Amino acid sequence: MIRIIPIQEAYKRKIERQERLKGLKFKCQGNCAYVGEDISPGCYGCFYSDASIIGVSLGRSIGLPDVCNRDCVYCFLPHQIQQNYSVPDGWRLTEEWKDAVRKYFMTEKQRIITDCKMQYYNFTGNSEPLLYIPVLEEMIKFLRNVIDPFMGTKGWAKVYTNGTLLNMDNILKLKDLEFDEVRIHPGATNFSKKVYDNMRLAVKHIPTVTIETPSWPPHREKLFEMLPIIEDIGIKHLDICQIEIWSKEQMEKIESTLGEIELYQVFYAMMDDGGLVEDIMKEALEKDYSYSVIDCNCFRALRTASLTNIYNNYWSLLNQKYPPEWEKHRYERKLSPRHRSGIWEKIIDVMGRRRAASRAGESAPRLG
Repeated sequence: MIRIIPIQEAYKRKIERQERLKGLKFKCQGNCAYVGEDISPGCYGCFYSDASIIGVSLGRSIGLPDVCNRDCVYCFLPHQIQQNYSVPDGWRLTEEWKDAVRKYFMTEKQRIITDCKMQYYNFTGNSEPLLYIPVLEEMIKFLRNVIDPFMGTKGWAKVYTNGTLLNMDNILKLKDLEFDEVRIHPGATNFSKKVYDNMRLAVKHIPTVTIETPSWPPHREKLFEMLPIIEDIGIKHLDICQIEIWSKEQMEKIESTLGEIELYQVFYAMMDDGGLVEDIMKEALEKDYSYSVIDCNCFRALRTASLTNIYNNYWSLLNQKYPPEWEKHRYERKLSPRHRSGIWEKIIDVMGRRRAASRAGESAPRLG
């Protein structure tokens, strides 16, 4: 049975739980709640608008099926279940996709007010992204060779995975492709030993390895068992997400599994976890674990929604600039003039020639 909680009750519960948690830290007017030294740089873009985020849903957004090798009850949207999916031979990024990305970043570069720009590349989907390695390779090479020099900053690239395919071969591919972060969802495999073993391999080669898994009540015991294990492995960040409801199919599966659930409205429906994330944070504080824990909660969701319509949203204008400790990070990723030389002119020239070629029915020139 679904019970809809009034937002007054839901927010009151959340705030009271936070108030009881000594050691909880806040940034971004209270929307970013965490414990530990600091959150992953891959989370910064969710809280301030003076940066650019491109999210690639591996599968449908590039004309391929959504395929995963797991079938999580709480997954957002329906998808195909296959263990050995392969990207079709000969698949290539379309020039239309590249043009759309170029145009997007041309606008974003003008919008971002800081002289040192910052962009985030998020590879995710209703799928297992590591089933799409050839796609990742093409996309990240285009972004590194074309968009990074154009923006003047090395974008933060992160890929999400359930960890089952995070073997040494794929880890080294991600390393060679200069991925900054891998986010692993151990809940997808009920916290399997194989995934923990793959984490141990990943931390040796990927600069930032983060655990991102939901505060799913049936996982409560496994989540607490996970905490000392990831401390031993050397995980840097733990992101605990409240369940967001995106589809009727997802809602029906959750209701069938749990029987009774409580939902409240944020930008979309969100499931109350009964204080599970605060309990995890308390445990991390009491055991003095070295990794940070961020509560990816209703207030983060509202924050992201408020920044979505950045061109017509006064709130986003009031909350553009990063705090100083985060601002330092973008300047550390600024590219040298040698890497930026002439790329703006090249992009303008190629797009102009592409438009002219299209009108003339000729083959279009390429960049990247």
